[in-house]
Amino acid sequence: MAFQLRTIPGVPGVYRQAAGRVPDLPRVRTDVAGFVGIAGPNHLGEAVRVDDWRGYQQAFLRDARGREMAPPPGSELAGCVRDFFANGGLRCWVVNVAESVEVSRAGELMAEMLGLHGRTGLERLLLQPDVAIVALPDLHATAVVPGEARVALPPLADQGRFVCCPSIRLVEDALDLSLEAAGPLFTDEQILGAQRHLIERVGRDRWRVFALVTPPAGRSVSQVEAWRAALAAGTSPQEMDCAALYWPWLRTIERAGAAPALRSPLGHVAGIFARRDVAVGPHAAPANEIVIGAIGTEVPVDDALDERLYRQGINPCRALPGRGVQLWGARTLRWREPESPQARPDPLGFVNVRRCLSAIERSVERIGQMFAFEPNAAILRFGLTQAVAGYLIQVHRSGALVGRTPTEAFFVRCDDSLNPPEAIAAGQVVCEVGVAIAAPAEFLVFRVGRRAGVVELKETA
Repeated sequence: MAFQLRTIPGVPGVYRQAAGRVPDLPRVRTDVAGFVGIAGPNHLGEAVRVDDWRGYQQAFLRDARGREMAPPPGSELAGCVRDFFANGGLRCWVVNVAESVEVSRAGELMAEMLGLHGRTGLERLLLQPDVAIVALPDLHATAVVPGEARVALPPLADQGRFVCCPSIRLVEDALDLSLEAAGPLFTDEQILGAQRHLIERVGRDRWRVFALVTPPAGRSVSQVEAWRAALAAGTSPQEMDCAALYWPWLRTIERAGAAPALRSPLGHVAGIFARRDVAVGPHAAPANEIVIGAIGTEVPVDDALDERLYRQGINPCRALPGRGVQLWGARTLRWREPESPQARPDPLGFVNVRRCLSAIERSVERIGQMFAFEPNAAILRFGLTQAVAGYLIQVHRSGALVGRTPTEAFFVRCDDSLNPPEAIAAGQVVCEVGVAIAAPAEFLVFRVGRRAGVVELKETA
């Protein structure tokens, strides 16, 4: 609540007076992220709401007696959640599908993460109505297996014939140490197939959910371009606006004095999405933002490579001298380079346009719920039109829509042409809404209607 300071004539002192809030984009929450992965023995198969990193530690990194536990070796989930909160995230949902990373159960773990055999993993996550950003960090989990290494020791006489650690045994003047040998849990083909499934599944709910994906670590530029092409192979571009690809992986330091390690950009990017949503709104592109916690990138990205990636809809992270590591892209997988300089790009090729449209659709859907059981008469259609138009006027004033006047920025139609007598007799109401997010002359149209007491949304060309 804002307030003003004012004085009262004749009465010395300064007094507080409530002031009206500056009109802002009225919106549902679009900053809530959802992650599916391997979190340990706690809350297996559950969707758990987490509001900060300490909340994640309490839920997943404490045993029954409250003692600290380490994250499962090889899992990317804990680091991804921490990166999300470090970069401005305020809330996320976590679905834990396994206690540990087990190579022998790789196929089963994949099915659990994607929810292929029931409401597990991704399917359970999507049951949470406020989740708007989705990532599966443990598609890039590392398979951990026992290993051994032998380290030469000085002569026993110099050691005083004592061994301080009972877990270390002497063998012919050498130490037998229990180490870990690592490798990817899933093959490239499995990861690619899982990401395509994720995009297809999220595409059914594109009006409320957006997916983040990244290629595996250690890939060259040409391999990343091939990965981008493989994601879109056999898929209509119109089905790819619900996801974005980010690369390269980031170099981070876990703690002071530790060696730099590679980390997936998914958690950082999800946090930047949330940061921009909270500060401005989903109509603001989540780009030109500092990646907190990153000290460099796996592959350096210069201007020439940046342009090359842009043309293919790959969003790069760049290490800029004096400015740190920044996120420098906001294009969806629907992006296609215009055939001529005069041609306008598809507006849904931009992350902020897709997510702004989704936020408007979700808000209009909530407005429609107020009319779900009203008598199906002209007064219903008039009231629905007025309520939606009033909301969109506020959206226009916030700067999310392009156009000097509301009539240039949007239209709302709920007339007889959309609601013939036979539709009214069947209890249906259709309201068509168009919004100009990218340019005044371009309208992204969707319809909201009532059928058997349920409000439905449908996007049109």
